[in-house]
Amino acid sequence: MITEIDLDELVENLMQCRRCGICRNAVFEERGFDGVCPVWRNSSGFETSFMRGRIQVALALLEGVLEKTPENAEALYTCTLCGNCTEICAAEFDPAECLEKVRAVLNDIPNDVRDSIAEMIMQYDNPYEENSQLKRNWVEEVGFEITSTGEVLYYVGCTAGIRLPNIAKSTVKILKAADIDFAVLEHEPCCGSVMLRTGRIENALTNAKRFADIIQKSGAKRIIITCAGCLKTLTEDYPKMGVELPEVIHITEFLRDIIESKKLKLKSLGKGIKVTYHDPCHLSRALGFYDEPREIIKAIPDIKLVEMETNRVTAMCCGAGGGLRSYDSELSKKIAADRVKSAVAIDVEMIVTACPFCEHNLTAGADIIDQSMRVVDVVDLVAESLTLKGNG
Repeated sequence: MITEIDLDELVENLMQCRRCGICRNAVFEERGFDGVCPVWRNSSGFETSFMRGRIQVALALLEGVLEKTPENAEALYTCTLCGNCTEICAAEFDPAECLEKVRAVLNDIPNDVRDSIAEMIMQYDNPYEENSQLKRNWVEEVGFEITSTGEVLYYVGCTAGIRLPNIAKSTVKILKAADIDFAVLEHEPCCGSVMLRTGRIENALTNAKRFADIIQKSGAKRIIITCAGCLKTLTEDYPKMGVELPEVIHITEFLRDIIESKKLKLKSLGKGIKVTYHDPCHLSRALGFYDEPREIIKAIPDIKLVEMETNRVTAMCCGAGGGLRSYDSELSKKIAADRVKSAVAIDVEMIVTACPFCEHNLTAGADIIDQSMRVVDVVDLVAESLTLKGNG
């Protein structure tokens, strides 16, 4: 069970760190590594800005060598949990997963940001302190009715529902064009991902049980997700908490299949459009979705997909994950700007991704460096290129 953390085992795993420092910055041409930690690259560069230093802080706090204060624990939260360090670590443990567990074990240390997010989710069903009904406001703009119960359920998620409703509208237009009968919940709960990442696992468990109960009552047998963080939470974390759900799939997996089966006809968006794809950490490194979004992009006529210097398993993070966007928004946006610069360097017109949180932060990153780089979700790209039946 994810809620039952063996402290001795956790400490033993943390002790596996060899203090070599390749989790800070490394060039590993064979695997495509050129730099590892996005926080280290975009901050002061102190020891505690990358995983080796964070592990030493964690051990000192766990063993009582360091006093449990918010200031001493700060390094534990200035991390996106992107997993890049895990990919290159020579030791036999998962640094990012261990840090997530450390946050849970040390959740008695005061942290106003972490605690306020959990309280907002438990009260409002989203981390934005907004009325949960806003998650469904976009339905009025799609031009057709959407039921709230059914065997196929589109789970919108908080960020797409409240901050980036275009993703939600594009998704349902695609499902409609493919003749898929689907539903969207009237009152959608938060998946609780950010509570898990920041250490509030008891709240996350309570939320997960309520989530599963709502899904069961909806009659859903299949859940389609557009958010990478939601997908990881529902497919990996919920089973570890003993919470069962129907089949959960990401929209890129579903979309690739319906494109291959010719249920959608895609048209050109213009000759010679160059785009790049940003791999969301939760979707790529965590769950292995590398090819699906790229195959979707390539299925659109006349689009040229160009890869950034770091991509797929070595892709640099957008900076939004692990609670960092809430804990230190300026650092988070600075990391996003660094990622946008990688796209500017290869002379593309837009960055395509497959996670609302990534799109939201990368757009903010482009803004702070005065770049007009367009950032879109892959479903938006497909929706733009759709030719509905009878139209072409």
